[in-house]
Amino acid sequence: KTAGSHSHLPEKEKIEVREVREKIKQRAINETTPIPRIYDEECAKAMLSTTAIAILPSEREMSKKMLFYYI
Repeated sequence: KTAGSHSHLPEKEKIEVREVREKIKQRAINETTPIPRIYDEECAKAMLSTTAIAILPSEREMSKKMLFYYI
């Protein structure tokens, strides 16, 4: 048995981040809106917890991953 704080992320934050990433991805696929704008809009709407904000990939990281999948 260990004492002290846990080092893993709570499931709630993982789910929050996954949902925001999926919304951004779907909008990027279906819209002509620039990814940085989609990212900003979805982050503003999401009302993320402090922990979720800390683990959410940056717009630049998400853009690179999305471009990789479509090239």
